[in-house]
Amino acid sequence: MTNFYVTYTLADPETREAYIKEVLASGVIEKSRAEDGCIRYEYFYPVGSDTTLFLWEQWESREHQKVHCQTEHFAVLTGIKEKFDAVTEILIEDQVIQE
Repeated sequence: MTNFYVTYTLADPETREAYIKEVLASGVIEKSRAEDGCIRYEYFYPVGSDTTLFLWEQWESREHQKVHCQTEHFAVLTGIKEKFDAVTEILIEDQVIQE
């Protein structure tokens, strides 16, 4: 299993809200969740920031996520990120430890 932690930084609170509304309207979330190998695809609002958005993607493997990056709906998401000039940071984790 591989986790992708994606942080989007947008210009201001209004831009962040417009961005997530467009992502929701595009159907990208539902299409991503329906993909083979997708375990989790969830957006969150970080506490203490009104210009960032957090996405937790969890896939059975990196290969599944690579296939995701070749889909039509991923291209739509890329276009939305470009439209809103979202700065993206991605952290990848391949190991999960539960104690």
